Amino acid sequence: MMIRNRNGWQALGALVVALALAPVPPGPGRALAAGAPLDTLITEPVETIPDPRYAQPEVPISRRVLPEMAGSQTQAARINKAPPRLDDPLGAAWNYRLARQAALAGNGTGVSTGMAAALEAAPDHPRYQWWTLTQSVRAADTATLAKVLPASVRTLADSPTARGPFVVAVHQALVLATAIFWTVLVAALWLGRWRLLAHDLSALVLKDRHHRPRLLLPALLLLGFLLLRPGWLGLLALASVPVLALTRGRRHNLLLATWLLMAVLTFPGWPLLRSAVPTVDPSSEVALLEQGCTLPPSASLVESLSGRLAQAEDPARQARLLVALGIQESRRGSFGAGDEHFRRALALEPGAFAATVGLANNLYYRGQLDEAMAAYRQAATAFPARGEIPYNLAQVQFKKLFVPEATASLDKARLLGFDPPRANHEPNPRGGYSAAVYPGLTGPQLEAACRWEGNAYPPLVTLSAWRLLLGSPPLPLYLLVGGPLLLGLALVAWRSRRQDPHDCDNCGAPLCRTCCGVHEGAWMCAGCHETAVRSKSELVLGTLLKNRGRAEALSQAARLVRMNRLVPGSGHLATGRFWAGWLRLSLVAGGLFLVTGGWAFDPGAELYTPGLLLASEMVHPRWLPLPAALWPGVAGLPVVAGLAMLGLAWLLAMIDGSGLKRRLHDRFTTITTGSPRKQPTRRAGAGAR
Repeated sequence: MMIRNRNGWQALGALVVALALAPVPPGPGRALAAGAPLDTLITEPVETIPDPRYAQPEVPISRRVLPEMAGSQTQAARINKAPPRLDDPLGAAWNYRLARQAALAGNGTGVSTGMAAALEAAPDHPRYQWWTLTQSVRAADTATLAKVLPASVRTLADSPTARGPFVVAVHQALVLATAIFWTVLVAALWLGRWRLLAHDLSALVLKDRHHRPRLLLPALLLLGFLLLRPGWLGLLALASVPVLALTRGRRHNLLLATWLLMAVLTFPGWPLLRSAVPTVDPSSEVALLEQGCTLPPSASLVESLSGRLAQAEDPARQARLLVALGIQESRRGSFGAGDEHFRRALALEPGAFAATVGLANNLYYRGQLDEAMAAYRQAATAFPARGEIPYNLAQVQFKKLFVPEATASLDKARLLGFDPPRANHEPNPRGGYSAAVYPGLTGPQLEAACRWEGNAYPPLVTLSAWRLLLGSPPLPLYLLVGGPLLLGLALVAWRSRRQDPHDCDNCGAPLCRTCCGVHEGAWMCAGCHETAVRSKSELVLGTLLKNRGRAEALSQAARLVRMNRLVPGSGHLATGRFWAGWLRLSLVAGGLFLVTGGWAFDPGAELYTPGLLLASEMVHPRWLPLPAALWPGVAGLPVVAGLAMLGLAWLLAMIDGSGLKRRLHDRFTTITTGSPRKQPTRRAGAGAR
């Protein structure tokens, strides 16, 4: 069996040898194969997919596993490219516009997405923060409100350019709201003293011997004020003079406080208000400096900054313009020109923060990493509270592969409160260079720029669109308000020297020095005194006086109810219920403010200064000088809230009638005897009390 197998294997081997030695017939393929050398053999590449099981583990590289380096080498061919940026102001503006369009369309998701992208690209922009706050309040989004509110407050405290528009808007809103409240208060006080004013005017104007009140006379007095064309504030000041002299107690103090507040608001010399004006002027130097430090490089910006630099003589102003020019030149890759501007700024203002960091950034982008690290460490010693410096130092350390040190620098930057924006998620366009922060002008530098330029504007220029409504140009507003105030205070001082009684001892009616009388030591009004004189019996006199006092109280209660329904709160002020009257007057004034002008103060709108408008942009140039483009319609939130406040005030006025009547108690008096009192000096035609 083994012999047979051995013979079979031998036969198979002989067959294989015979086939290998057999001659091959000639052909084209054989001729090509014989003539081709081995080094020209073409083989197609085979794609191989690496097995993840055999992949090399990622090992963090740092200086601890690399040899020490005496110098740094970079790509010299890429130095002239524009450096990358962390923020994206143009992208933030675009996302903000998309968010506002989504708000107009009622798309809440679009608003949230757009504003999140805008705040991510420009987290310190005040207009984006304020508009996000208003939207979060409307949508009851407490999470967004809690996140943006501290940032907006911090921005207002740190940035003068963000604080300026806020100050201007608050001043304009206070002027409008105070004028409305003053109008409501004067109307309430005039209604409460209407009969008294009519009595006095009858004595002074008509020379009526009996001083019968003519109820039309106070209206004629107001018409005479209007004919003088004093403006809104001038009319209020003139109308406040008689009621300031006639009222007493808390009503007097409230009117005086409101008048003084308006005088303070119309005073043109407040430094905070004057320095805020350049921040709302798009053509101001402050706005140009802010644009030069934040916007992308632009030839027009460089030209404008250079033109102002040629005209500047103040060293501090020159330093500010040089810093803005240096940032513009550095951001477009002209690091040599940027260094020149930064060095000139440091020569004029030693230790300028933006110029110091700008020089270090240019060293980094030139590839001089060791010099950049030394410059950043020196800047960190001079400015230990600024988080931009350790953040920029971390970029250099990452470039040198000092990973632990760079991580520590980033942690220090976060501890100092620097939160870098994350607007650009694309690969770095500089091929290995991370974005370093070019800080703009500091808060004190911008405040100095605002103070320097604010003195060049006219007084109260932020109310220029309201001048025809508030006053009568060219007379200043503070004279319109302050002149009648001095006159009213003089009248109050003159009346306080006279110790005459003010009210009737029987019915409580205000006394007139000319027509009042004294009966057995009791001061009485003309009616009560006539009753006492005509009474022939002392037994009947008490009943007659009591009946007259009760009749006067009933008529006075009816007048107060009508008056309170006309102006809610006026009846409470007349009866001594000060806080109830103040609450109702505040509801009326607040509702009128929201309906007539509160909607014009949109913190995120482009027209955030309603007092600076062209005539074509207003609802009406004289009677309603507010931006027509911001009118939200009757269904707008401010208008609806104002109408609700007005409705609540008049609803309270309708149900307050019985309470006002209970407040007026009957005066049960039996005046028959009394100690003699000094009778007032009577003068013909004197009716002021």
